[in-house]
Amino acid sequence: PFPERDDVDLYAMLKSAKEVAGDLYDFFISDDKLYFIIGDVSGKGVPASLFMAVTRSLFRNIARTSKTPAEIINGINDSISEQNESNMFVTLFLGILDLPTGKLSYCNGGHNPPILISPDGKATMMDIKKNVFVGFMPGFKYEGEEIQLESGAKLFCYTDGVVEAENAEKELYSEARLLKTLEVHSKYGVKRLTEQVLESV
Repeated sequence: PFPERDDVDLYAMLKSAKEVAGDLYDFFISDDKLYFIIGDVSGKGVPASLFMAVTRSLFRNIARTSKTPAEIINGINDSISEQNESNMFVTLFLGILDLPTGKLSYCNGGHNPPILISPDGKATMMDIKKNVFVGFMPGFKYEGEEIQLESGAKLFCYTDGVVEAENAEKELYSEARLLKTLEVHSKYGVKRLTEQVLESV
């Protein structure tokens, strides 16, 4: 999405189990910072899809005036919680990557932990604060964290549809299998790597 830049690459894929779903992702660059979000709304169908659209719009609007991922998620949570008569919620992982330095600030709202792939191909699950789901506890204060990314490192974000995919024997795809798949194909660029994960699932 950023052909003029050589300091970052990004690829995203959304493959719904049904015609409409509540998974979401979004991203933009502002002042040499990459803002990105990934999430999964509770439930399925049109209600989840509408909830997803509201969440994505709030991310765009609140991120313009907030400095940290925790501030953005706090704003999203308070806005959604005020008028959440459906009692739905969304899990979110939100990051701000400072492109000149590689410093990643992030905040997690009950979402699956991302996987960090080091330049030598080792894939590890990030140890992150869980926090609570977003949208049903007004006033909850989400805590943010920071990590320094090495040049050439990759961050793989996903929703539970990947690790909870079932085969004919009802076996889950699992985090362990995802880690192994990412390590086997770690030398690929982000687009090819994502496609290899989908093929494996």
